[in-house]
Amino acid sequence: MTAPQDAKRVPLIEARNISVIKQGRQLFHAYSFKLYEGDKLCLSAPSGRGKTVLLRILAGLDKPEAGEMLFNGVSYTAGGRTQLHKQLNWLPQRVSPLADHIHDALLAPFELQANHKRRPSDVQMLKALIAAGLPNATLDQATSSLSGGERQRLALARALLLQRPLWIADEPTAALDKAHALACGDLLMDNAGTLLAVTHDAHLQSKIDQVIELPEPAQPGPQEHAQ
Repeated sequence: MTAPQDAKRVPLIEARNISVIKQGRQLFHAYSFKLYEGDKLCLSAPSGRGKTVLLRILAGLDKPEAGEMLFNGVSYTAGGRTQLHKQLNWLPQRVSPLADHIHDALLAPFELQANHKRRPSDVQMLKALIAAGLPNATLDQATSSLSGGERQRLALARALLLQRPLWIADEPTAALDKAHALACGDLLMDNAGTLLAVTHDAHLQSKIDQVIELPEPAQPGPQEHAQ
């Protein structure tokens, strides 16, 4: 049931009775979910249960077979998705550098007209790289030289520069060694005003407000998160 303090609050992201089928297999049936501003939540389920699939739908990157998605009470199909993407930092597990060199990779989101006015300086970009655990990286360095873990940290640096309040992250520390995972997990928690993550990182999970267990794939009926 919805907690009394949430009765009049509009969820930042809401899934209403969505159904999702992938490769002939039903992952979700009439599934409902609410993420409120300021929440820091983690989705948990065994491998193959649909965690990444759900994250992508909530992030407006994919669509469910049925049901409705809303951002601040506005359907994704009626402009909600556009508004969502203006506030969202999306951190996928498999990171694309977006450019051949670090300088251009960091600036890639700022080529969009909506972000032109917040284009960072070289000094700001270097500070973001240091904060994300890439102190020795140079702006003219080829992104092809980066390891998987370094690419994850590059994506984190790019997100820091965007300064957006809502973060959706899929295993954001999975490719990192313990020291970098601890530091980047703390950085994520400090900079995300609202966070929804999938992670097996025990340190990051320990800082999360609540872990949401996803239902069995064949389980019908609405499931809902409420604070």
